[in-house]
Amino acid sequence: MVAITRATLARQLSSSNTTRTTRTIVSSAIRKKYTKKKKRTVKQRTSSKKRTVKQRTSSSTTSPPLQQYNEVAGKSNIIDANEYDRYGNPTGREYDLGRDGAFMGFNILIGQFYSFDMQKPIDALKIKGFQVKHITTEDECITELASNLYQIAWIISSTQIRNSKFISALTAFHSAGGAIFLFADNTPYVCHVSEFLRTKFGITVEGNYYGGKTMTYKENGYLQAGNFGQHEIFTGITNLYEGITI
Repeated sequence: MVAITRATLARQLSSSNTTRTTRTIVSSAIRKKYTKKKKRTVKQRTSSKKRTVKQRTSSSTTSPPLQQYNEVAGKSNIIDANEYDRYGNPTGREYDLGRDGAFMGFNILIGQFYSFDMQKPIDALKIKGFQVKHITTEDECITELASNLYQIAWIISSTQIRNSKFISALTAFHSAGGAIFLFADNTPYVCHVSEFLRTKFGITVEGNYYGGKTMTYKENGYLQAGNFGQHEIFTGITNLYEGITI
């Protein structure tokens, strides 16, 4: 019994040692394999970092933003243009104040309450990059002014204000930083403009005088009737028709 027990124990020990050896070999192989995977992972991460640095370097060398104004900005008397119109003003959009496409991201709301064809001005604004919303009622204008979508509002005045909330909506837009471009003709087509100016600044617009003349550029021309002086808004304009009425 003892002999059998010892023999059995010896076989068990031998079997146990073999199992341990096998486990050790397998464990060692697994550790080596895992270590190799870790090395590859580190290498991959290093490559990823290199790619990220390279991408960041590439993005930092982008071209500067487009300049908004043409080189002739502020010049009325342009003597070297290729061609001039019948009024003596240089032709070609390179003689405009703003560059083509330079105003992407700027939105203009046009509230036109006096009827005439606005398509050409709208097309010209779009060439410069502006997004334009054109509306013809005060109700629409009030809604759009409150939308926070526009940096600029054009208001083309008519003879009466139909919605009592219009002036307060326009005033709120202006007080929040919105720019306003006001258009008024002769009395009585001054209502929207005059009422806004009265509410905001305490001044009014009125008058109905015959014009029909052409104003001309002159240095310090603002000091004399019939002339205008140097200013960015007159870029590329030597002669300016004042309109039938003032």
